[in-house]
Amino acid sequence: MPRLFCFGLGFSAMTLTTDLLAKGWQVAGTCRTPEKQARLAADGIDAWLFDSDHPLADPAAALSGTTHLMASAPPGSASGPS
Repeated sequence: MPRLFCFGLGFSAMTLTTDLLAKGWQVAGTCRTPEKQARLAADGIDAWLFDSDHPLADPAAALSGTTHLMASAPPGSASGPS
């Protein structure tokens, strides 16, 4: 079964993941808050906390089984446009 891991499960990524879940894909990825992590889990998404101050706790476990990878995380405040 295909599995997408998305760094940054925000608005744009969720548009894609909703379609993929409906097609039977497994979806996992990162978010910044425990509240969003709980909402994503309720939707069947394996969500991992991640931000510039907190790297993935267990990258091997987070990425296990991943067949497709997407980077959709916004830049941090120090690296974004001024």
